[in-house]
Amino acid sequence: MKNLAIIGGGASGMISAIFAAYTNPQLNITVYERMDRVGKKLLATGNGRCNYTNLNTCTANYYGRFPKFTRHALFSFTVDDTVNFFNRLGVFPKEEENGKLYPYSGQASAVLDALRNELSRLGINTVRSDIASVARTKKGFKLTGKDEEVYYGDRMIIAAGGCASPALGSDGSGFKLLKSLGHHITDLRPALVQLKTPTDEVKSLQGIKIEGTLTLMSKDKVLGSDSGEILFADYGISGPPVFQLSTIAARHSGLTAAIDFMAEYSLRQVYDILESRKQHLSHLTMESYFTGLLNKRLGNIIARRAGIEKLSFKVSDLNKELLWKMAALIKDLRLEVLGTKGFANAQVTAGGVYTEEVSPYTMESRLCPGLYCAGEIYDIFGDCGGYNLQWAWSSGALAGKNAAMD
Repeated sequence: MKNLAIIGGGASGMISAIFAAYTNPQLNITVYERMDRVGKKLLATGNGRCNYTNLNTCTANYYGRFPKFTRHALFSFTVDDTVNFFNRLGVFPKEEENGKLYPYSGQASAVLDALRNELSRLGINTVRSDIASVARTKKGFKLTGKDEEVYYGDRMIIAAGGCASPALGSDGSGFKLLKSLGHHITDLRPALVQLKTPTDEVKSLQGIKIEGTLTLMSKDKVLGSDSGEILFADYGISGPPVFQLSTIAARHSGLTAAIDFMAEYSLRQVYDILESRKQHLSHLTMESYFTGLLNKRLGNIIARRAGIEKLSFKVSDLNKELLWKMAALIKDLRLEVLGTKGFANAQVTAGGVYTEEVSPYTMESRLCPGLYCAGEIYDIFGDCGGYNLQWAWSSGALAGKNAAMD
């Protein structure tokens, strides 16, 4: 074998190329990337800081039809391996909450520059080409770009990402290439993405951030909860808890979001707080009743949902029924989940190539010998917090090693 063709210059494509070169230094490796430079999507990860792995990574952090497919790759290239690999390339780690690791510099460009520098050091070729089709030949693979330029590889790795953030290079083209080689693709949905709710429920809260606990339910069955800063927008809700729980929205429909704005207090305690405020603020109207307790705009919604239509309503006229209704709404404000903000705003794709069609030990196709897959192209996606990049590193390193072996 002389030539290895890698389609996709994202995280999994770059590390596939690097570990292929480590394994077989004589190999001619070419990365084909449709964007003007490799790795652009990395710059947007972790709010521009690149949360490149998580110390708590395990198979339980991943989803898909067979999430245990991740086990061997995560074992063969562990989180420690990731930390050591990037440390050798100059990326010093900084641990933050819940095991998240970032470059100490706080710049996503540090991770990307380290990978680009290593590609250059190893003499790995990068070609800007949007590969439109691939075909199996007697000697390997024929790749044809949209510009009709033709390339060849004895073996090939498809690491073209999913459909999330198409403006940064992931346009779903890799799935079409895999289909042409006989592979099957699951339904594709956006994940790690904002949630849409009825606009009349949230438009008055647009732009405010509120600490709370978010729970997603299906017919009153709790599917998951997470706490943190919830951002209200004209379309619905965003923020870390929303992104974390959007993995549920990628797998279920007919959901309801319930928000607890005072999670550290019981319902009875919230009622007591509201009742005490009635006693101390009896000279005010509802326009000022929640000041100092809740965001004013949120307080207005709580009052209205409880049945108080006018803010001129006197605090002294609040009765037990109204106080209990408001307490219940503070603890459990419900919003119908209409969907997500789509692939244009998503960080990852839920769904992809059937994992049973690929060896979990080598990342080689069971249907097309010489073809390997890595990263988001699989029916595998992880929680928010560095898990998806760890999957890119682990699956990419494993694919690169095995694709490079004689």
